[in-house]
Amino acid sequence: MKRAILLFVISLLVFGCSRQADTMRVEHGWIAEIPPMLSVTAGWLELHNEGDAPKYLVGAFSPNAESIEIHRSVMDGDMARMVFQPELEIPARGSLVFSQDTGYHLMLYKSRGMTAGAKIPVTLTFKDGSALTVAFAVVDRRTLE
Repeated sequence: MKRAILLFVISLLVFGCSRQADTMRVEHGWIAEIPPMLSVTAGWLELHNEGDAPKYLVGAFSPNAESIEIHRSVMDGDMARMVFQPELEIPARGSLVFSQDTGYHLMLYKSRGMTAGAKIPVTLTFKDGSALTVAFAVVDRRTLE
């Protein structure tokens, strides 16, 4: 009996701490390649919510970066600046695009292995405790034009 209770508690800890964000889908996730002497880069994606309720993106992490922050680039007069975003709403049956046009992007700090052709796992975390891990392609920006 004690063993059954222990196994039940362990399963709650392993499977109950985070749930798969099964209504969320990522398309076109990519990270800009950087030279080996640099350690900060950015990532972009399209985030789709196929559920009937809004979802809130609150964070991201990867084994290839010490930290990842969600930012938005905004113009302040003639100067562009980045603004940290503590959470972003993805509307029910809607999308949020991270792009040059919207200004939304992921900032990856102290990143490693960002060479063109690599696939980097990034886990997106949501306010409801769910998470979604996606492989982002590392791309040489010069090949995008």
